[in-house]
Amino acid sequence: LDFAQFCESKTTSPRQSSIPPYNEEEGLESAKLGRSRAVLTGRPAAISLRAIPLSSKIHSALKQGKLASDDADDDLLTLGKALGSASSTPKGIFEQILERVLSIDENGNAMIAPPSLSSGATAIGRLASKDEGVPIMTKAKNGSGTTENDDNGNSDTNHGKMNGDPLEHNSTHNSATEAVGVMEEIRGMIRDRRFDAAADDDLSEEDAAALEIWNNTMKGSVAAGFKLAMSAGPICEEPVRSVLIVLEAVEVALEKGQDGKYQCSKPLSGGMMLSALKSAIRCALLTRPARLVESHLKLTLHSSMAGLGPLYNVLSKRRGKVLDDSMVDGTDLILLTATLPHAEAFGLAPELFQKSSGEVTAPELIFSHWARFDEDPFWIPTSLEEREDFGEILNNGDLSTGMDNTALNYIRGVRQRKGLLVDSSRTVVAAEKQRTLKR
Repeated sequence: LDFAQFCESKTTSPRQSSIPPYNEEEGLESAKLGRSRAVLTGRPAAISLRAIPLSSKIHSALKQGKLASDDADDDLLTLGKALGSASSTPKGIFEQILERVLSIDENGNAMIAPPSLSSGATAIGRLASKDEGVPIMTKAKNGSGTTENDDNGNSDTNHGKMNGDPLEHNSTHNSATEAVGVMEEIRGMIRDRRFDAAADDDLSEEDAAALEIWNNTMKGSVAAGFKLAMSAGPICEEPVRSVLIVLEAVEVALEKGQDGKYQCSKPLSGGMMLSALKSAIRCALLTRPARLVESHLKLTLHSSMAGLGPLYNVLSKRRGKVLDDSMVDGTDLILLTATLPHAEAFGLAPELFQKSSGEVTAPELIFSHWARFDEDPFWIPTSLEEREDFGEILNNGDLSTGMDNTALNYIRGVRQRKGLLVDSSRTVVAAEKQRTLKR
């Protein structure tokens, strides 16, 4: 997806970015379709990044530092197209990515700084006094934009502190409008300059100073912020898997020092960068479709012919997949091997004994692999056929998805066990009628 199409896209963000408790993530108003912009505390700088899927084959090759086979060629061509790389060969794309890797973990995630940032093509220096900084986006009181208008079309004005910012502003509308203009400027810059673009020969003094601050002060903290964000995702605070973070642009508020050289107009530390990067990554992930990754167990047991029917019924209900069933030589028993999601394995043995009347042996379970659970946890019925099959949202009493969504039930269970905010178990549909619907 090239950036011009991204900016002109009318596609709405995924539902998790608009429903509680996920839409309460700080900085979510500056994120869209996997891209986000985070401003550091005190507004000394801002960073723009992008989150895209990363194939496990590409991740393994990056860990090894070489492209051992051509298994990942198709994935590399797709990734190169998404990044806007000028290279048309899988090897060329892989070498570009490998050279720019800043951090890589064991869960299939990686972070890169493209040549467009490393060369200064997307490093922006903004002149500002000590009382100013990089522009920020402000969240409207109605939660739907950057300002709130009254019935006469007048914008709401705030003369005090805004979003925790210690600076006083005369108008929320002016500050928000400026921030929107800055974001559009950055998007246009990234649109015009490719992933592997080099900086112009006539790089301005401000941009050169911003690039130097990025290399000397900010770049060293991005690896820690990346690992912190990947260790706990925004959906249920579990480790994130198979994501590539692309640092696209950096902005720095500058002022002239006593020696006439440009320097950061406000204090800038690694902790500020760590916190901002974590927030930006979480917001970018919330604006992309989400899927759960679940562990699977390998199940081995023996069964008689009479116990096969109940055994298959139990496994089917628990989303099990039979890999092999064969007769044991010299007996009338069948050796069955299957895989089963770890979350569905609780209480398996008692149910098998009860359903089969003791015709199966106790199952042996060992860890097998990780696999993506390809069910959208935030899906809702929209078409007429889907509403006929699954019912209206209002009628089934669920504000987020259908009642039988297994992925959402997993998320709610994990969040509840961890003490995180979970949507209420009962929903008030019509308060004046004093009626509630059970989920």
